[in-house]
Amino acid sequence: MIYDFVGATGIVIVLLAFWLVLIRGYFGFSYYKPIRSLLDQYKKKQEERSLVTEQKSVEDEKHRHTQNLIKKIDWRRKKEEDFIEQKDELSDVSLEAIEEENEQESDPKEEELAEQSFEAITIDNDDSSKKEIPKEPEAQSVNLNSDESVEGDMEVGEIVEETEVDLDKVQERQAPKKAYQLPSADILANPVNIQGGMSRDELVDRANFLQQSLETFGVMGKVVNVSPGPVITLFEVEPAEGVRVNKFVALSDDLARVMEASRVRVIAPIPGKSSVGIEIPNRNPDMVYFKSVINSEKFASSKSKLTLALGKTTSGEIATLDLTQMPHLLIAGTTGSGKSVCINTILASMLYQATPDEVKFVIIDPKKVEMAVYRELADYHLLKIEDINEPIVTTPENAVLALRAVEKEMGRRYDILADAVVRNISEYNSKMIEKSENVMPFIVVLIDELADLMMLNAKEVEAPIARLAQLARAVGIHLVVATQRPSVDVITGVIKANFPSRIAFQVATKIDSRVIIDTSGAEKLIGRGDLLYLGHGSSELSRLHNAFLSLEEIEALMGHIATQPKAEDLVIASPRETMGAGGLVTGDDIGYDELFNEAVKLVVIHQQGSISLIQRRLKVGYSRAARLIDEMEQAGIVGAFTGSKAREVLVDEAFLETLE
Repeated sequence: MIYDFVGATGIVIVLLAFWLVLIRGYFGFSYYKPIRSLLDQYKKKQEERSLVTEQKSVEDEKHRHTQNLIKKIDWRRKKEEDFIEQKDELSDVSLEAIEEENEQESDPKEEELAEQSFEAITIDNDDSSKKEIPKEPEAQSVNLNSDESVEGDMEVGEIVEETEVDLDKVQERQAPKKAYQLPSADILANPVNIQGGMSRDELVDRANFLQQSLETFGVMGKVVNVSPGPVITLFEVEPAEGVRVNKFVALSDDLARVMEASRVRVIAPIPGKSSVGIEIPNRNPDMVYFKSVINSEKFASSKSKLTLALGKTTSGEIATLDLTQMPHLLIAGTTGSGKSVCINTILASMLYQATPDEVKFVIIDPKKVEMAVYRELADYHLLKIEDINEPIVTTPENAVLALRAVEKEMGRRYDILADAVVRNISEYNSKMIEKSENVMPFIVVLIDELADLMMLNAKEVEAPIARLAQLARAVGIHLVVATQRPSVDVITGVIKANFPSRIAFQVATKIDSRVIIDTSGAEKLIGRGDLLYLGHGSSELSRLHNAFLSLEEIEALMGHIATQPKAEDLVIASPRETMGAGGLVTGDDIGYDELFNEAVKLVVIHQQGSISLIQRRLKVGYSRAARLIDEMEQAGIVGAFTGSKAREVLVDEAFLETLE
C-alpha cells in the first residue's frame, strides 16, 4: 500500500532517512558540526580583523595626540625664547631711557611735583573734613500726653522716601551710538504705588497694644520710638528698672501671636542704645522694585562697576553694596526665601553699571535651569575657558575645571601687576587708561548652588574657592557663592573664614542661622526677600529687603544686550594643558615632582597608567604616585579616572624624546 502511495522513489527516500537517523543516533554524529565550525572560524577571523583595525586606530590616535603635544611643547619653547630676547632688548632700551630722563630732570620740575603732591594732600584733607557720618533721617516726634496708656513722649517716624533720578541721563553712562549702550531703566517694570503704610494714629495704637501685651506677660517697658518701613515696623522699647533684656527675647513667639504677625524679631539690645528693638511685619507690606533702587541717586552716583542695587532698609532707605569692598559674598537661605531673586538682582546691577570689556562672569549652575536665561551673555559678559564648551557651567567636572582655570588666571594677573609695579587692579587700570590701552576686566565667579558641588567632590571644590577668596581681591576677581543648605558640611570653616560678607535669608533653625551669620535671627525672617546682612569687618547685622526682579524683566534686559555690538572674546587657559619647556608640568595649581620624567617614561613604555606600577618601580608611596598620575592627566599624557582600571595612555614612545 505504501508502495502504491509513494512509489519506488519514495520508498528509497524513507529508507535513507531511517538509515541516517539510525547512524546519527548510534554513532552520535552531528551533521551541523562542520557547518558550525566553518561559521566559528569565519567569526574568529572577523574578530581578529576588527581587533587589528581597532588597535591600529588607537595607535594612530596616540600618534596624532603625541605629535600635537610635541608641537605645543616646541611652540612654547620658541615663545619663551622670543620672550626672553624681547625682555633683554626692552631692559636695555629702558635703562638708556631712564638715564636720559635723569639727565633732563631739573629742580623746577621737582618743585612742581612737590606742589602737586601738596595740593593732592590738601584736597584729600578737605574732602575728609567735609565728609560727615551719614545721619539717619529725622523722625517726626509726636507728643502723646493725651494718651494715658503711654507715659512720657514717643517718637513716631515716617517711611523714608528717596528722591528718584533718571538713570539714563547720567553723563557717565552716555556712549557713542555705535558703541556698547548700557541698558535703560525704561525696560523695567514701573513700581506700583500702593499706600499700604499705616497712619500715625494706627502706629500709636499698635505701640500702645504692644506695651500692654508686654505688661500682660510680666515684662515692664515703655515704647519710646516707632520707625515704620515698607515691610516691617521697628518699635523701640525702654525696659523698666531691673528688667533683663533676655525676657524680651523669650517672648518673641508670644508677641507674634498677640500682634497677629507671622514672625517677630527681637533685637536685645539695639547696638548703641539702651532700648530693645521689636520688629513686627506690616499687615500690608509694600514691594521693593528693582527699578526704584537703580533710579536712586545713591546707585546712579556710584563710581564702582560692581555696585549692587540690593534693595531697601527697614526704614525705606536705598541699600547699595560695593562688591569690591566686600570682597566676596556668601548667600544662604531656604527654598522660597528669595535667594534666587537676590542673585538675579546682583547680576542685573552689574549689567546696568559695566560694559562687557569691564566685567566678565563665570556662572556655575549645577541645577542647569536657574541661570539658563543668562546664556544670552555668551558673546558679551561671559568668560570663555578652554576645554569648557558650555556658556553656563553645569557639570561638576567643568565646575572644578572652571575654578582651577580662574585660580590660574589669578596667578597670571599677579605677574602682570608685578611687572607693571602696581598693587591692585584699580592702579593698573588707571595706568592703562592714561596710555589709552585696554583695561583689565573684573571677573565675578557666581556659584548658584554650592551644596551640589560639595556633595560630589568637596576637596576639589573647597581648595580653589579658599585660595581665590584669600588672594583674588587685588587682581579684580570676586566670588558670589549661594546655597540653600546652610550646614557645616557645605559652609565649612575654611569657606566661612574667607567670606566675611554674608547674606542670610529665612532659614529653618537657629543652628542654620549661626552657621551663616554667627548668631541667631535669620529663623525669624518673614521670607520673600527679607534678609540679614553681615558686612566685612563688622559684627552688626543690617536687616534689608531685597528688590524684586521678575523673569520678564530679566528677559528684556537680555534682549537689550543681544542687540549691542559683540565684545572681544576673553579666553583663559585651561589648567589641563599647562605645559612648560621639556614637557614638564608647570603652573600655580600643579606642583613639580622630581620623579615626573621617570614616571612618564615608565607609564609610556608599559602603556599602563597605573598607580601601583609607579609605586612598585619607583618605590614611592600611594599619595605621591597618585599625584604623579594626576599631573600626567593634566599634561594630557593619560586619560581620566575610570574606576579600578588603569588609566588609558594617550601618547606613544615618540613623546619620550621631549623629556630628554
